[in-house]
Amino acid sequence: MSVLSCILAYFRIKNTIVSVYEFTLVCISVVLFHLSANTISEYRDCVKGIDNPKSPGTKYRLVTGIVPAKNILYIGITSFLIASICGILVCFTYPILLIPGLAGAGLALFYSEGLGLKYKGLGEVSILLCYGPLLGFSTVYAGLGTCSVTDVLIFIPGSLFIVCVLLANNIRDFEFDRGHTITLTTIVGKKISHVILYGLAMTGYMLYSLMVYYKLLPHTVYWTLASCPLLLLSYRYRKHPKFINFFGIIFFTTELIAISGLLFT
Repeated sequence: MSVLSCILAYFRIKNTIVSVYEFTLVCISVVLFHLSANTISEYRDCVKGIDNPKSPGTKYRLVTGIVPAKNILYIGITSFLIASICGILVCFTYPILLIPGLAGAGLALFYSEGLGLKYKGLGEVSILLCYGPLLGFSTVYAGLGTCSVTDVLIFIPGSLFIVCVLLANNIRDFEFDRGHTITLTTIVGKKISHVILYGLAMTGYMLYSLMVYYKLLPHTVYWTLASCPLLLLSYRYRKHPKFINFFGIIFFTTELIAISGLLFT
């Protein structure tokens, strides 16, 4: 997900990019913070018993001992340290990036550790902030040395689709999670979660269309609407265990189409 977002950032600024070194470092930092958050979260879920042989979508490599849990933790810590170093190097050129950098690092670290945001129903909010305004501002500013509100807005639809993937996952795990952790779905219930899920997805499509209409993005980005039938089809299978797969496909399809739209303009 973070790789696609960085590619989107590159195509956004490809005709005017001036700071290749800083832009590259920020992209490496973003990807590694993402890896760190995922691996530490996976480790913590295993340790807390949220992931076990009976849980849906279990990471069998950990719960079965195929991969020692401490190895996953080491990968997460190492990724976090390298990401932090890359971020610090960029801040020597653009000190203002220290603000979104610290915010992003904090969200990556406290997603499952410390504050444990994902265990307090704040996982979706964390993802939205990371892949929307924080990633948009950091990558564009690192490439251009400046950033407008428009540059940040372009990342919002993609972040909404990423949130949809997480929310669909939590809807699938609703029955199991109720006795093990707190998610947005366990707080508001499955029915309201479905309303939020489809509302966020439709908002993503609408924002892409509005950005094309107001010439913030090229008309080729209208092609993202081609994946909309998948969203409608997913509702029919909302009670199926593989329900989440629809939203994974929708995210990757819309982002690849958006990137292609920028590439061939």
